[in-house]
Amino acid sequence: MPKRILIVDDEEANRELLKILLESFGHQAEIAADGFEALAKFKLDIDLVLLDVNMPGMDGFTVARRIREDQDYGNIPILMVTALTSKTDRLRAVEAGANDFITKPVDVTELRVRMTSLLKVKEAQDFMKQHQEELERTVQKRTATLRQSLESLAKAHRATYEAHLDTVRRLAVAAEYKDENTANHIHRMSHYSALLAQGLHLPPD
Repeated sequence: MPKRILIVDDEEANRELLKILLESFGHQAEIAADGFEALAKFKLDIDLVLLDVNMPGMDGFTVARRIREDQDYGNIPILMVTALTSKTDRLRAVEAGANDFITKPVDVTELRVRMTSLLKVKEAQDFMKQHQEELERTVQKRTATLRQSLESLAKAHRATYEAHLDTVRRLAVAAEYKDENTANHIHRMSHYSALLAQGLHLPPD
């Protein structure tokens, strides 16, 4: 599937060359002349960044760190495209958050292979993120259904309990009409039972 690749380079010739290569691979290219423009264009749903190192104002290391600090775009693959070849520079690139690097002048085959590898990783991460979001939505939906069922169950139990008490009260009233001594006995036993239960620290039910 075509991907949207962000090219960040302060030299127009390099940007145009990379754009031509990306379009030949079947991808869509977005252009940024410096780090500030690059960070602004991340809202375009970028899939991968081709990032130059030596740029005025904000170098590639700083841009990479800023990308990794962003919660929304921090997982986007970064491929450093630079003339720097020293071990120290490569370590700095990794520490800044670069996933891979390629040296200038760019080899077309190497660029394609490294980009493909990083894009596959990005696709896997996006799939896992989407799957997790779907799971969370499913859990929320089932939790809401369970909560509703529990509320209905509690309501039914409450209604049953009230009906039971109402039956007892009606029986007591009926006993009062039939035999006053029996009715008083029922009330006394009710109070005794309540007092004993409180003394034993039993639950209200």
